[in-house]
Parts: sequence; C-alpha cells; structure tokens
Amino acid sequence: KRVRGTETRAGGRARGTAGAPGAAQVAAGSLLALLILWTLFGNVLVCAAIVRYRHLRSKVTNIFIVSLAVSDLLVALLVMPWKAVAEVAGYWPFGAFCNVWVAFDIMCSTASILNLCVISVDRYWAISSPFRYERKMTQRLALVMISVAWALSVLISFIPVQLNWHKGGDVVAASCDSSLNRTYAISSSLISFYIPVAIMIVTYTRIYRIAQVQIRRISSLERAAEHAQSCRSSHIDCHHHTSLKSSIRKETKVLKTLSVIMGVFVCCWLPFFILNCMVPFCESPPSDPHAGLPCVSETTFNIFVWFGWANSSLNPIIYAFNADFRKVFSNLLGLTAYVNMIPNVVECEENRGDPFDRMSQISPDHEVATDSACELDCEGEISLGKITPFTPNGLH
Repeated sequence: KRVRGTETRAGGRARGTAGAPGAAQVAAGSLLALLILWTLFGNVLVCAAIVRYRHLRSKVTNIFIVSLAVSDLLVALLVMPWKAVAEVAGYWPFGAFCNVWVAFDIMCSTASILNLCVISVDRYWAISSPFRYERKMTQRLALVMISVAWALSVLISFIPVQLNWHKGGDVVAASCDSSLNRTYAISSSLISFYIPVAIMIVTYTRIYRIAQVQIRRISSLERAAEHAQSCRSSHIDCHHHTSLKSSIRKETKVLKTLSVIMGVFVCCWLPFFILNCMVPFCESPPSDPHAGLPCVSETTFNIFVWFGWANSSLNPIIYAFNADFRKVFSNLLGLTAYVNMIPNVVECEENRGDPFDRMSQISPDHEVATDSACELDCEGEISLGKITPFTPNGLH
C-alpha cells in the first residue's frame, strides 16, 4: 500500500547530520505530536464510553464504532509515531523494524477504511430494511463482519510484506524504503480504498434517497394533522408553510451529514491513493536509478500520507459525536454542565415523543415511530442509525 514514500531514504540523513533538528523540523514535529495525541485521545474516549456505559454497549451498531476506534487507535500507536520521529530526524532510525512498521501501516489504515465501509453497509441495511435488520443483525453477525474486515487487512499487509511480494525493483537495503511493484500497488489500492469508497458512495446515496422520501411523507402527515386541528382557524396556510420548511431543513441536514461523512473520507485518502497507483508507473531518472518518487516530490507524497492518517483523528468526531455520545463524553470528562449548552441535546430531550403524538388523529392505519422525527432533527447531523422508513401504507 502506502509504503513507497512514507519511509524516508537513508540519503535523507543529511538533514539531521548537522546537529539538532532545525526550526522547521521542530515545528513539524510539534504539529505531528499534537495530531497523534488528539487521535489517541478521541479514539480512547470512544472506546472508554462504550465499555463504561451499558446502554451504548447494548447497541449492535456501536460494535462497528468500537472496531473503527480500535483501528484508528492502532494507527496512532503503531504507525504515526515512528514516521513522525523519522520526519524530525531526517532518516529512518529504527533499522530492521521497517518491514514490521510497513505491515502495520498497511494493516491499520486498511482496517480503518474497511470499518468505515462496514458501517455504511450496516446503516443502509438498518434504514432500508429495519425489521429484517432487527431480526438478523445480532452481535454475532456484527463480529463476523468485523472479523472479515480485519482478516482482509492482515492478508494484504503482513503476508505480502514479510514475503517481499510488494517490492519493486529499486530497493535500497539501508533504508526503510520499499518501492511498490505495479501489481501490488493496484491490487492493494483496490482493496484498501477504491472498492470500499465505491460501496460507500452507493450506500450513502441510497440512504439519502430513503431519508428524503421518509421526511417528505412525515411532513405530509404533519400537514394533515395540522389541518385536522386547525381547520376552523385561519392559520392553515401558515402551518403548511412551516411544515414544508421543516421538511426542507431536515433533508438539508441529512444531506450535510452524508456530505461530511464522504467528503472528509475522500479528501483525506483520495490524493494518497491516486499517487500510490501512479508512482510505480513512473520511471526513475537514468542518472540515479534509486532516486525516490520521480513523479512527485517526497515532501508532497508524505503530506498526503499524513492527510490519510489524519482521517483517524476525525472519525471519532464524525461517527461518535451524536447526542448519546456527547452526554457520555461530558460525564467521562467531568463536564456535565457542558451537555446543557449543546442545543441539539436539550432540544431533543424537551421534544422527545412530542411531534407525532397527534398522528393517531389521522388514521389508525398510519403507524410512525414516535421518536423518529426528533432523532432525525436532533441527531441527523451525525447519526443516521435512527432513521426508520415506512411504506406508503404506514407499515414498516
């Protein structure tokens, strides 16, 4: 996977041989240290929250969140620190640990991406077939799905790396540099990124369409209820306009949520994987067959590598910052007063169970989940797990 370009060549030692690292290296090291610490903090907090609180452990969906947090935690523990030290030192100082580090890099990053893909499939199944999901999605099935993701990550990392199947022809033995051959670069990139991102695009596009249909149906039922209650008043048009605006607002919120999920992921990883597939097809300068990255500078490549790893610091914010987790995080950090300052949480608690109490006035055939509107409106910007579609006849 990313091994070409993530490791600094032995020739890079010239940066650090003059003495202590320069100001630029110290600044870069400080930024990288902050990134590593934030990644550790965010993912440890997610794991601690789910382990500590039973109501979070009881949700099958959170098994996938834990797996994602563990993979991101391993990125911060087994991958990022070693590379950060090499960046500051100007060379790879860890000797034979190189191959193990390369394998960890590929495994942990792939596991993180595959966990994101599994989460998208889980959410799509929960939203498109909620009753079947409730029956079929057990903890055992969730663990099987996670095990497949991790097994695939190990298979495309440790086995090829330890057997040197991944290396290209221009390998410098004295450095932690493994130039990928074309076959491995393409195949590993397909498994690690391109296939998962295609699946995520399909699932999240369909999730948005389902949510859009549901929101419009709920809005239609709300307008009918308002009409039934206000038919003797002169405010029917106002109710209709308010309900329509609410529908548009909810659709926009879901769209923003999905855009953030896909946008952050693609922006972090796409540049790296484009270069990862392109570099093996570049030719080294004839004057120096071992020169690194002729298509792109090593600095540029490494920047995109860190962009990819930075995704592990953002995943806890995107996937675990719904109302339930925010309250738990506040408790764990001793910031219980802070939860009352979060508008979405307060709003949801005040309105829970309220929006659809009047739906029974329309028809006994229309059954709508009582909490769905509140959960969509209050948590829709982060969590899609509680959008429950229903059929035109009112049955799930």
